[in-house]
Amino acid sequence: MRSLVYTSTQTRPITDSELAQILAVGREKNTRLGVTGMLAHKGDNCIGILEGEDAVVHERFAQVRADPRHTNVRVLLDEDVAERSFPDWSMAFQSLDPLVQQVPGFSDLFTSGRPADPAFGASRAKGLLEWFRKHPLAPLTSQQTIDAEAPKTRAINGAIATIHDGGVSGFSVPAVAERSGMTVAQVTELFPSQHALLAATVMRWTRAVSAPLQPLAAEKGTVAYLHALLVAHAEEPALMRLIASSLVVATDPSADGADYYRSAYLEFREVVRASLAADVRAGREPATMDPVRGSQQLLALYDGLRLQSLLTGDTDVVDAFDRAATRMRRGWSEQYEQPTYWDIPVAGTR
Repeated sequence: MRSLVYTSTQTRPITDSELAQILAVGREKNTRLGVTGMLAHKGDNCIGILEGEDAVVHERFAQVRADPRHTNVRVLLDEDVAERSFPDWSMAFQSLDPLVQQVPGFSDLFTSGRPADPAFGASRAKGLLEWFRKHPLAPLTSQQTIDAEAPKTRAINGAIATIHDGGVSGFSVPAVAERSGMTVAQVTELFPSQHALLAATVMRWTRAVSAPLQPLAAEKGTVAYLHALLVAHAEEPALMRLIASSLVVATDPSADGADYYRSAYLEFREVVRASLAADVRAGREPATMDPVRGSQQLLALYDGLRLQSLLTGDTDVVDAFDRAATRMRRGWSEQYEQPTYWDIPVAGTR
């Protein structure tokens, strides 16, 4: 097993749409190749971590060197390791969490007066890897957050890690406090109830995964966006289980948080509807497709396959979505006609 850490400088600013495509393509390709790691940006500077089989990691790094968007590519660390720092996913992020900004060695790698000694970069890279081994899920929650939000970020990162390891059934305020290195009193001061903490965790985790991919909707279309979102969710079953459990709560009006989870789902459905309407205007989808009905159909497929993948062990959720969505889009090009195959006589009637 090999771990390679590198830094580089962007040759030009990367747009949100380009970053979304880098993230989507990187997730799919790295997952297929068994490569895990991260790509982080700070201004024009980048730091990447690639982990996997030796030949595959070196091949992926060669592609980074050849990418015209990168220059001053410098290897900080290239060594054999017994375990991965990123065991379950490959991901990228741009806006940095306060916790990530505080990672020992992260900012030092990009300071103008940093030592040229390779040992300096290697020591900082080792520090980064050690931090990520202890806080493996924090980068998934990355988003721009003011300093005052840092304690909440810390608690939510602890909640994500708790759910990742023990599922929703293992979620509790004491468990989150222990995982985040806080006291129960500190957590409850920020989140007065377990429900409030769980709701904040659902919102932050889902948005952190979806927000970087949203530019794909405008660039490539709604189906491409949902495809990329499924790839991201498939990498983290704990997140899919959390979403499924929140939707169950949303179906019971008397349950705590039902209104919140229902409104969040309706907001997501509206995003899909508006995106499909934009697809029609841009000519990516046919005018015969009604965006309201189209969003209902697309989400029935999207949600149903996610649930099915949690209940079965043989469902390739991404491949199944791609095949069904392709057929669905063909159907959108046709005028709808009321089917007659349901006109079956009822037994005992004349």
